[in-house]
Amino acid sequence: MAVAALGSKAAANSTDNILKTFDSSNTNFSVYVVERDADGNPTSNTSTVIGNDIVLNVTGIQKVFDGVVDEENGYNGVVSLNGDNTNYSFTYGDTTYVEGDDCDINVAMDSVDSGVVAIAIYVPSDAFNQLMNGEVDLSKMTIDMTSTMEVERLGFKYFSIIIGALFILFIGITCACIKEKSTVDMQTASIGQMFKALIQNDQAMTIVITIVLVNTALYITSNLLIYFFKYDLAGSNWQGNYTLFNTFAGGMQILAMMILFPLLRKAFTTLRIFYICVAAEIVGYIVLLVMALSGVTSVFIFFLPGFLIMSGAGILNVVVTVFLANTVDYGELKNYRRDESVIFSMQTFVVKLASGIAALVASVCLAIFNIQKDSAATLDVAGLQAKVANSGLLESIDANSVIGLRMIMTVGPTIVLVIAFLFFRAKYILTDEKLAEISEELNARK
Repeated sequence: MAVAALGSKAAANSTDNILKTFDSSNTNFSVYVVERDADGNPTSNTSTVIGNDIVLNVTGIQKVFDGVVDEENGYNGVVSLNGDNTNYSFTYGDTTYVEGDDCDINVAMDSVDSGVVAIAIYVPSDAFNQLMNGEVDLSKMTIDMTSTMEVERLGFKYFSIIIGALFILFIGITCACIKEKSTVDMQTASIGQMFKALIQNDQAMTIVITIVLVNTALYITSNLLIYFFKYDLAGSNWQGNYTLFNTFAGGMQILAMMILFPLLRKAFTTLRIFYICVAAEIVGYIVLLVMALSGVTSVFIFFLPGFLIMSGAGILNVVVTVFLANTVDYGELKNYRRDESVIFSMQTFVVKLASGIAALVASVCLAIFNIQKDSAATLDVAGLQAKVANSGLLESIDANSVIGLRMIMTVGPTIVLVIAFLFFRAKYILTDEKLAEISEELNARK
């Protein structure tokens, strides 16, 4: 939001913007009105607009009008505008829709000089029904679109400058005001000593490997989630659904750590909670796969597997930290050395390692199934007409790619979690009773 606000303010004062107007006197328009269902997805109900007074106003920098050149896909100057890369409004008759209303728009032209423009506007059912009943005059239509390309560039530019200035300011305050006087001469462990301390502590190694596995499972899903919403659930409102699901999932993860874990801890041991959470995630992935295969499209129904997966992941973040703390006492008993700093620093490292592994898996998946984030970002006139005819679904990836995406995103993490479950159960021995024995032995040494 801050980036958008800064960019909008800067772009408003920019002299680089160009306004181009296309109207019925010099342009052949193909305009389609498409009905959206309650979830914001386009239906098969469409109407072709025959208007003799259509005006399209496009504001943007020259790069917008230069269009997209992509020889592989046959694009040479294609201009593709939509709700993702513009601020827009459109008016027909006495009805006006602006960005933020329950609407969307796609505009495509093979070049700014082609003289042919395809436009698809998406409206809710009540507005579409008024159109079909002849209650709305579509002979006149005015569309205003302002590219956000310059907004994003300027927004990130000034936002980065502000963040950099604040960083220097606050670091300067920290260095000037905080003076540490250390009276303890501590020996810093070398890299070799750090890994030696970890390897000699078999329980710490068990938890480290477990952390890598459970986080890899979660990150595989999170890396592929945007592609799932865009190409599997699809629909013109896929981005809104993706944002809504992410908001819910993030909230569930936080609430699980703050509320669910303390409640479960009153009834179960930490060890039992670990098994419950892993099982909940596995069930969540199975439910997610079944829903995807059965054709569920409502984002709210996907909240069920989202709750199981993200709540389980949130609690596991707490549980594995507790287990990691337990291995410190175990390491002191076994190696006669207490290595809190070494062991706890490994948690950050292994989480980053899991993130890297998951990113690699996701990249391989996208490469194998030929899925790209912006596969369907550019539409020429023919492409937009095909999209309208296909109820808003883009033929950018085939059915086999969609199936592969589902499998990697659900079955893959399930397999990883099963491995984590079996490995942890076989290797981890620090039960509450064992920890009590270790504590007694350490107290006896003092």
